[in-house]
Amino acid sequence: MKCFYHPERDAVGMCPQCGKAACHECMKEVRGGILCKGCIAQRLKAVESENRAVVEDRQATIGHAKKRLRTSKIVFVVFFLFGVFIGLRMLFEAMNSKAPNSPGFFSVLVGGLLGSVVAGYYAWSFYWGVPAVWRFVRRMFQGMGCFLVLNPITWLIVLVVFLMILAFVGEFYCIFGGGWSQYRKCLKTARGQA
Repeated sequence: MKCFYHPERDAVGMCPQCGKAACHECMKEVRGGILCKGCIAQRLKAVESENRAVVEDRQATIGHAKKRLRTSKIVFVVFFLFGVFIGLRMLFEAMNSKAPNSPGFFSVLVGGLLGSVVAGYYAWSFYWGVPAVWRFVRRMFQGMGCFLVLNPITWLIVLVVFLMILAFVGEFYCIFGGGWSQYRKCLKTARGQA
């Protein structure tokens, strides 16, 4: 029997994967098994394409994380500027007010700036926290079918109560650390650390 790759040489064995006869030079040991050089080349191409797919997927994940970080900054700035606009309007009204108990210039200025920061932070924390809460709820109810037979009004009441509880818990999660937690996870991903 002659080698498939070198027809002038005698074969020393057959490749267990493709069944081709190969000489000593064309057969190599790979992880405890012996393969011909054609099968080794196919495996290398498959490994290279898998590695390329992993790298592309990682780059796409990093790109998505960077985009979310940019968007979160825009959300903060937009709501901050909205708060500044409202604060300036209140400041203008306070300056033109003839009422004796209207707030002073300094208190309206400080309150407006603090309110702007709070508005920006609320929007920013909800941007990060709400998707995490939504994923949690989806995982919690995943695979559940209709487990209760109720009339439509009862379903509506149950749905409203559930959404109110979810909104209440979600709001506290977002504002008191959940937004920061999700932001830090995304920041690690964008830096390629996760």
